[in-house]
Amino acid sequence: MIKIVVDLLGADNSPVKLIDGAIKAANENKDIYLYVCGPKSELEDSLKNVKNNNLEIVDCNTAITNYDKPVKAFKTKPDSSLVKGLTLAKNDDSISAFVSCGSTGAVLVSSVFVLGRIGKVRPALSPILGGKHDFCIVDCGANVDTRIDELLDFAKMGKAYMEAYGIRNPKIALLSNGAEPGKGNDLVKEAHEALSKMEGYNFIGNVEGKNILSSDAHVIVCDGFAGNIALKTIEGTAIQIVSGLIEYGKKNNCMDVIGAAVNDIMNKFDYNTKGGAVMLGVNKLVIKGHGAAVAETVYSIINQAYILTKNELIKKIKDNLND
Repeated sequence: MIKIVVDLLGADNSPVKLIDGAIKAANENKDIYLYVCGPKSELEDSLKNVKNNNLEIVDCNTAITNYDKPVKAFKTKPDSSLVKGLTLAKNDDSISAFVSCGSTGAVLVSSVFVLGRIGKVRPALSPILGGKHDFCIVDCGANVDTRIDELLDFAKMGKAYMEAYGIRNPKIALLSNGAEPGKGNDLVKEAHEALSKMEGYNFIGNVEGKNILSSDAHVIVCDGFAGNIALKTIEGTAIQIVSGLIEYGKKNNCMDVIGAAVNDIMNKFDYNTKGGAVMLGVNKLVIKGHGAAVAETVYSIINQAYILTKNELIKKIKDNLND
């Protein structure tokens, strides 16, 4: 039985809407047990839809939002769904994962404070994106300023992540302003040289922004500043392309033709079907879903947590960091 804590507060949508995703995941897999953190008075009517008796509500009425300062909120809101859920995960060895669509900063800070870091590694936020094939970016926003040793740790954790995702010998690239080895700032140049010398890591060199989606890489390593800009540029571009296609289709009465292209693009870039970003580097699996999550998002990140637990992501990260 894989046990997962699901935080339903702090997202844009209400927990009443989001719990349907948890119920769908629970009904489809008898090997999952879910602790759902949210207001019991609002959610208990939904329990009648749970078929396998494998979903339990942890009563929480306090949320940490994007308007809260993460460290202060952690200290002043111990009864929040985020802190209570993480504490439950920490204190129960049978619980393998925690998922939330709440404030990114609060999830990161609270995860580190409650669960602790793996060794001295700096945790990094890593989403899965679809391009030439699925790949991850490490880091996409947890660490704005990064040292060389931290970039190497990101590569090690990214490799473990994609191995747990099902990729054997994943290809690793370094985000830079040019593909040539000599391109980049001093940190990127130093990281390129160090990654080139790491045994057991399939480093394929630099990748520049225009080639992120077409690259052969399964792991793209960067600091959180560059990674966040890259991620949001990709998301924004996809939205603009879809909007342009829909506008063209309506104007020219050809939505029946355009619709297939729109659906293909949405399936490739829609965060509601890709799951969430993994907090690599803490002692239990933590996955952060998009703040604009719907029930389908919750369903996806629970399934993502299930698969990554089955494939021993945390163990793989520890093994790689100890190499």
